[in-house]
Formats: sequence, structure tokens, C-alpha cells
Amino acid sequence: MGSCCVADSSLIGEQFIRDILSDEAFKLRNYTYMELLNEIVSKRVEQEIPKEHVKQYLFPEFYDADKSRFDSNDVYINSIFSYILDHLEEKNNMYLVLLYFYPFIKHEEEKKHEIFFNTIRFITQSHKLEINREQVRQWIFQYISFCSWGITYAIRIKMPPSDDMNKSIKSLLKGAYSEDKLNDFLEKLINALTDGVLEESINLSMFKKMFEKYDISSVENIRDFLLSENK
Repeated sequence: MGSCCVADSSLIGEQFIRDILSDEAFKLRNYTYMELLNEIVSKRVEQEIPKEHVKQYLFPEFYDADKSRFDSNDVYINSIFSYILDHLEEKNNMYLVLLYFYPFIKHEEEKKHEIFFNTIRFITQSHKLEINREQVRQWIFQYISFCSWGITYAIRIKMPPSDDMNKSIKSLLKGAYSEDKLNDFLEKLINALTDGVLEESINLSMFKKMFEKYDISSVENIRDFLLSENK
């Protein structure tokens, strides 16, 4: 979906990242939504998940270094996990934890717009079947930022500074995944939600409209949208 239009130097770095994320050792890629949810529920303590439980119990379930195609992939995947930990509190809403792992799973037999809507609704602890517009903006931005800039940054910091691949990945951070590009994409998502109307509350039917135009359920989809915008 558009990555072919990106400059060759960036495309090399992007393919390198895609190869890491598709490593069969990254077992999370084979999880369904219900499998992910059940895994997270089993690690919670009174509706919350301690950061230490994410590190000790979830990460080993999601990645098996012994099955990795390359030893270096272990370093990169663990750097992504460390990035997630750095953005968690000591105790966390279980749906916030789920949001970080959701873009990596299989999305075959689920109502993606409904799951994504309810995930944000539970994070914001909305007691209505709607979410405040600014909270929707906040969490969608955090989600798309992680899937693009965050993952890219986490991989780059583990590469030799003078490495050509490092330079290629750096061009992604300054180009397709820059803050300006992320903000532009965020505005498109919000406009798709609201048809450009300044709605104060966002409901499920609005999420359905957005997902019909922009399916942001997977990490690859988000990266493809941003790369196509940068052609």
C-alpha cells in the first residue's frame, strides 16, 4: 500500500524492520484478539497489571529467542519491549497494556472497529458508549506513534551509529514517521471519524466509518498509510 513509492534508502530500512517483526520467534504475531486478552487478564492484579508482570510474564510468552532466525533480532525485539515498558506506569490499566500489543496480533475474525473503540473506552474509563474527542485524539496518536516512530526508534538505537542501515532507518524517523507526518495522519483519522464536524463525543458508529477508510488494526497497515503519504 504505497511503500514502493518511498525513496529507496528509506525502503531498505523499512524492509529490515518488517523482517524483524515477521520473525517466527515473535509468537505474538500468531495470537488472536481473544488469546491476547486472556493472556493479559491472567497477569492482572485487581484489574491492573504491574509493569514487572509485563516484563516477567508477558514478554516471555510473546517472544521465543530460541526460534529466532537471527541472533540480532533478539536485541531488536527486546528493545521494542523496553520501549513499551518505558511508557508504562508501575501499575497499569490492562487495556492500556493491551493497546501496545494489539497491532502485532492476527486480525482475521474480529470486529476491529468495535474492539479498538472499546479498548480506548476502557482506558479512559468512560461509563457511556462514547468517548471524549480529545481523549480519542490522545490515544489514537499514542497508538500510531508507537507503531511507526516508536518501533523504528527502538530498533535504530541498537544499531551501530555509522551503519548504512542505521542511516536508512533514521531517514524514516525524519520523513514518513516524523511528528509532522503523524499529526497530518491523525487529522485524517479524526476527519474520517467525524466527517469534519467538531463532535465533542465519539461513538462506535464513528469508529466503524474510520476503519472502513483507514484500518489501523495492524502495525503494517499504519506504516503503509504513512509511507504512502510520504511518496
